[in-house]
Formats: sequence, structure tokens, C-alpha cells
Amino acid sequence: MHFSRTYLLIAFLALLSGGWTASAASDVRTVEAEEVGADTKVSTESMNQKARDEKVYWVEDTGRFTWRSAFDKKMDNPAAQWELASETRKKGRLKKAEQRMLYLYRRWPNSIQAPWAARARADMLFERKEWPAAFEAYQYLIDNYSGQMTAYNSALQAQYTIAEKIMNRRRMRWMFGGYRAPEYAVEYFEAVVRNGPQWERAPEAQFMVGKCNQDAKEFEMAISAYEVVGYRYPDSSFAEEAAWQQIQCYLKLRREYPDAPEILSRMLTSTTVFLSTYPSSEYRTEIITLRNELYEVKARQVYNEAQFYADVPKEPEAAIIYYKKLIEEFPKSELVPEAYKRIAELEKILAMPVKARTPDAPRSRPLPFIEGAEHADD
Repeated sequence: MHFSRTYLLIAFLALLSGGWTASAASDVRTVEAEEVGADTKVSTESMNQKARDEKVYWVEDTGRFTWRSAFDKKMDNPAAQWELASETRKKGRLKKAEQRMLYLYRRWPNSIQAPWAARARADMLFERKEWPAAFEAYQYLIDNYSGQMTAYNSALQAQYTIAEKIMNRRRMRWMFGGYRAPEYAVEYFEAVVRNGPQWERAPEAQFMVGKCNQDAKEFEMAISAYEVVGYRYPDSSFAEEAAWQQIQCYLKLRREYPDAPEILSRMLTSTTVFLSTYPSSEYRTEIITLRNELYEVKARQVYNEAQFYADVPKEPEAAIIYYKKLIEEFPKSELVPEAYKRIAELEKILAMPVKARTPDAPRSRPLPFIEGAEHADD
């Protein structure tokens, strides 16, 4: 029998792509789906019955072909592939089982077994401590099968655990015990918050975003993350601690930029908000002491401006304005008596005649006159 080259090529491509699929609805097989710390038995028949009850139309398609799985053993339908991968997993060959689960939900992404395969692969990567890969696998599960998951919170818990592992991981241990790089965990905690903004541990995850930035000395980013905790989760147990750590970040910034008035003003605002929001806090006494120090720092800045105008340009009117500003804005400052004293002295100067209060400038000695260059040697 003679076949054209075109026909042979089409047949060969169809063989590679696995174009033949078989329905598994009539076969009753046991499907194992593992949660974090718990095993659940689910049968293909129960999956199909649930789909019929919920009037869901499951489509089994061919997905995409990958060279990674080209030489691995493959089955003709998702149920058989699930059984093969599950048996491989029971034998302890997690890496091979993970690849077979991956092949299943890539080949049949809309099958009944696909969500279970995606979850099983993520759990196996977690068990193998492949932290970044496991996090991505859980993220794929959440992005594509969140409506078909039976244990959404356990996936979030696994992601949170992975983020903690990455935060506490020590790199380059061979060199003086290694070092931590908590900033690498920021994006992981942020993903957890996005995946479950109403999850019970979401406030803690948002707090950890700030903590990682704070440990990495990214204080402005840490302050922003801590502010989100207070705005989004004001009733959580982490809101007060986030507000306190926010003040600690401002203290660090003040040590780096002691002359920055903006940081000082923001710090005063944050302490005011803290005392009004948490009046019974254990940090209350410490914050009051800090506010008193900041209060005097702000008063000293106004006093120095007034003294500048009084001493350098000799403008007593401007100096009086700043001394009065100090008295109005910082009435409890220890500099207020000195400000009153300086105002009285400047008002006496202003009462004097203009000539009397304006000292004569010292006259410079005139240079000797030289007629020309011919007398230069005389």
C-alpha cells in the first residue's frame, strides 16, 4: 500500500502530540489528593457525579506537548495518568511522580483530575523542600483552579510557610556562617496577601512584608507596609505592633538624616496617631518620652531660626516673629522663658533711634597712592 509523504507526516505529528484521548467516565479508579498534613480519598466516579450535580461541563483536551515528558511513560487518558502518577508517588519516587502530575494537567488542563494533579505536584515539591518551585506550583493552582479547590486555606498556609523559609534562609553558609537576605521574601508575603486578603493570617503576612523590609534597612518601604496593616486590618492583633515598628523605622531614619524636618514631622504625626489609637498600650510611656524629646527638637529649630535673624542680618523684627512663633506652637517648651527674654531685649533695641541701634561700619585704611610703575622700587 502506498502512502503519500503528507499523510505520513500528519500521522507522525498526531502520534507525537498524543491526539488520541479516551474517556475515563466509565472507569472507577481511586484518586488520591494530598493536602498539607492530610490525605483525602476521592474517586473518579464521585468527581463525575459532582460535576453532574453542579451542571459543570468538563472538557478533556490535549493541552501542549513538552520534550521534557517525551521519553517518559504516558497514558492515554487523565484517569490512567493520575493512577500512574499516584502509584509512582506511593513508591517514594517524588520527582518522577511530580513530573507525571505536571504532564497530566498540562495535557488535560480541563479534566476532572487536573486540579488534584496540580495540588499533588505542589505538595510533592513542598515535601522535597523545593521552596521557590513549590510556591510557584501553589500559585499556579490558585490562579487556575481556585474555584475547584477544596482546601484553599491550606494552600495559603503552605505559601506562608515557604515565605518564612525563604526569609530565614542563610545564604553562603560556608563563609562565616552565611547571611540572611529577608528582602527576598517580600514578594512571597505580598503574594500571600493578594491570594487571601481576608484570610485569618493575612494581617500577619502584611506585617511580615514590613518586617522583611525593616530587616533589610529599607525603612521607607517598611513604613508603607506597616501603614497598610493599620488601615486594612485595624482590629487585628498585629496593628498595634505595626504602628510601633513604624515609629522605630522613623527613629532609624532620623539617625541617618538628623536635619530632615519632614522626617521629624512625620514622626510626630505617627506618635500622635499611636497615642490616640492605642491609649492603653504598653508602649505609651516610652512614646510620651519620645514625643517630649521631639517636641523640644522642633522648638529648638524655631529658636535657632529666630536667633539667626537676631544675630546675623540684624533684623530684630523677623527675630521677634520667630520667637513668638515658638511661644505659640510650643508653649510647654523649656525654651519659652528664654524666648520671652529675647523678645524684651529686641523690643528695647527697636525703641531706640535708628542711628543708635545701627552700629557704624568700621572704616578701612586707604591704600597708599602710587603714581606709576617707575616709583615701584622707592
